[in-house]
Amino acid sequence: MMVSALPEARWPFLWLGAMLLLSVTLGFLCRAHATGAYSDERLIRAGYAHTALTGAVGLVWAAGALGVTAGSFNLLAVYSLALGGTALGAVSSQHAVLRSALTSIWSSVPVLGVAHIVESGVLADLPIALMMLLYAMILSILALRMHRFLTANHDLTLSLDAKVSELTVALAGLKAANLEAKEANLAKSRFLAQASHDLRQPIHAIGLLTASLKATRLSREQKQMLASVDQSVDSVTNLFASLLDISRIETGGVEPRPVPVDLGAFMRRVVHQNRELASKAGCTLRFVPTKCWVETDPNLLFTMVQNVLSNAFKYAPGSRILLGLRRAGRHTNLQISDTGPGIDPAHTEAVFSEYVRLEINENLPTVEGMGLGLSIVRRLGGLLGLDVTLASQLGIGTSVLISGFEPVAPVDAGPPPAVLNHPLSGRRICLVEDDEKVRLATASLLERWGCKVTAWMGQEEIGGEYDAILTDMHLGTGKDGLTIIAELRGRIGSHLPAIVLTGRSDEATLSAIHRAGIPVLGKPVAPPELRAALTRICLEADTPVAGGRLT
Repeated sequence: MMVSALPEARWPFLWLGAMLLLSVTLGFLCRAHATGAYSDERLIRAGYAHTALTGAVGLVWAAGALGVTAGSFNLLAVYSLALGGTALGAVSSQHAVLRSALTSIWSSVPVLGVAHIVESGVLADLPIALMMLLYAMILSILALRMHRFLTANHDLTLSLDAKVSELTVALAGLKAANLEAKEANLAKSRFLAQASHDLRQPIHAIGLLTASLKATRLSREQKQMLASVDQSVDSVTNLFASLLDISRIETGGVEPRPVPVDLGAFMRRVVHQNRELASKAGCTLRFVPTKCWVETDPNLLFTMVQNVLSNAFKYAPGSRILLGLRRAGRHTNLQISDTGPGIDPAHTEAVFSEYVRLEINENLPTVEGMGLGLSIVRRLGGLLGLDVTLASQLGIGTSVLISGFEPVAPVDAGPPPAVLNHPLSGRRICLVEDDEKVRLATASLLERWGCKVTAWMGQEEIGGEYDAILTDMHLGTGKDGLTIIAELRGRIGSHLPAIVLTGRSDEATLSAIHRAGIPVLGKPVAPPELRAALTRICLEADTPVAGGRLT
């Protein structure tokens, strides 16, 4: 348009060359410093170079405005629109460097106002010039606001980056602390599992010796002292069992094995086995008969119920304790209630925490324990998919609800096994135990039950004919209890019943015994439990099965 309006002029070509050169230079300068990693000093120098180049561009626009005054007003009007649009574009593209944006505006737009006065030759176009100045001021204010917004956004981004960095460092610290705590907890659990065998041996021996002493002629004073020793052994056994239960749960050593369970028979067995303990605590223990069957792990459920009852015997002596079922939709819940002193409802959740013991009644004697019973109950409930809740009122009593059982169809148990008048009398028992004190105590107890005992350490070649094997798992030799059982069964017969005694609670040991299909008893074992287990396997061995073989 300039060439067409001013055919004799040559300056439009110089104007175009200068504009192209400055634009290309600006382009390279911006691109180079936008992608490169330069020092702050170099970036500052580049910023001043950018301002100088934009100032030069503004002066070229100003020179062109004065040059087009030689043409018509229409040419100047079109040039004004082009320059005004370019100035607005400078605000949007250059506000990051406010100095460059203002230089670009004030080096060109005011001169455009002067050009209008020059083109008309009169001051009548002064309002147009003033409008140009107003436009430059508006563009400057817009550039300033956009720069402030960009600066605030940049500062906010830096602040957020700093906060994110702080949070990342804090999170890494928390993860490290959490990992350290987990490792320490697992180390504690592994220590308990490894130390369990050595700790259980003397407790196991003391329990067997006191059981043997009870069958001898003792004076009244001696019986009282023996009863005190027996109670102390029971207390230590319960405390130790609680610690090991927590250890096994934390290390993943407890794996539920659900089977159909007759809850009526289950509660009857629980009441029968706790009758003596309830009597000592002055409690009456009853259950509501039922024919309901559910699918669960009876051993883990027994541990849960036993811990709840132990708490009731300790903290609610002289109360009435009742076991019964409650329906809740398609689920069945097991409820254990007592009429003891109760606890503050505000503490009903705290009792499920580890090592928490509430002083319920100052008139009651101090009870032993570490506050692990209900914690174990809730953890085992989680493994079985059951919810454990507690409701209590002061002066009324406490109720523990184990909920979430899925009812199943009853299972035919088959005909009961034959019963002997004296199941263990005359039984030939092969006892394998490397600890001399435990071996002597166990042999003495078995002989008092009428058994004929041959005791071995496990290092020698075992000979003789036997009706049952009772062996420790870890014998301190190249052989273990499973190897001894396999050798004797290979010589005597695969039907030979056996029980493994072990002080280990780690998953590897228990899994190996379970895979072998052999009953296992954990040390320290109560004499009645040992006698019941030994009687059961002997009676099962006497029961014929199809094909003439024995189980």
